[in-house]
Amino acid sequence: MEQAELPKLELTGESIGIDLGLKEFAILNNGTLYHNQNKSSWIRRIRKRLRRLQRKLSRQYQALKARKQKEGKSATDLNLAKTQLKVQRLYQRLTNIQVDYQNKIIATVVRTKPQWVALEDLNVRGMMKNRHLAKAVSYQGFYNFRIKLVSKCQQLGIPVHLTDRFEPTSKLCHQCGYKKVDLKLSERTYQCPKCSYTANRDINAALNVRDTENFELAY
Repeated sequence: MEQAELPKLELTGESIGIDLGLKEFAILNNGTLYHNQNKSSWIRRIRKRLRRLQRKLSRQYQALKARKQKEGKSATDLNLAKTQLKVQRLYQRLTNIQVDYQNKIIATVVRTKPQWVALEDLNVRGMMKNRHLAKAVSYQGFYNFRIKLVSKCQQLGIPVHLTDRFEPTSKLCHQCGYKKVDLKLSERTYQCPKCSYTANRDINAALNVRDTENFELAY
C-alpha cells in the first residue's frame, strides 16, 4: 500500500539558514539556538555509564576467551550476555534521545513554511579524520539530521539549499561581503573591520548560509 503524499505547503515564511556546529548543535539566522545535548550532565552520565560497561564487557570477553581455551568451545558466560544487553540498551537510549531532539528541530523549522531552508554541505567524513574532533562529530549526528531534514522538506515542497562546503560562511561579513581571513575559532563575535558590522559569529554564518548563491539543491 503506497503512502499518501503530504500536501505541499504555501511557502509564506522567511527563508532559514542553519549553521551546524560542535559548540551548539544548530543556530538559525534569526538567532534561535539549539544546544549541544552531548554537553548536558544527563547525557554525560549515560555515556560515562556506557564506557564503564564497555570496559566490563571487554574484561568478560577476555575471561571467556581464556575459558574456551581451557574448556573448549562449549564454554559460555551468562554475565557477558547480560552486560551486552545493557550496552545495547544504552546505545538505543542515546539514539532515541538524538532522534527525538532532531525531529523536534526539523518540525519547528518546517512549521514556519520557509521559502527555502539552507545548510552547509558539511564534509563529515573529513571532519572524522581529525582525531581531536572525531568523537564530538560522531556524537552530533549531522548526517542523519541532514537526511531527515531534506526528506521532510521534500515531502512538503520546501526547497533545500546545500551551501558549498568550501564557502567561507564564518569568515564573510554578511553586511558587506568582506572576508576576514584571520578569524580565530575563539572569536565568538564577528566584527567587520571594513564596515563595522557586528554580530554573533554563528548567526553571521547562518545568514551567509541562507543567502549565498554558491549552493546546490538537495533534491
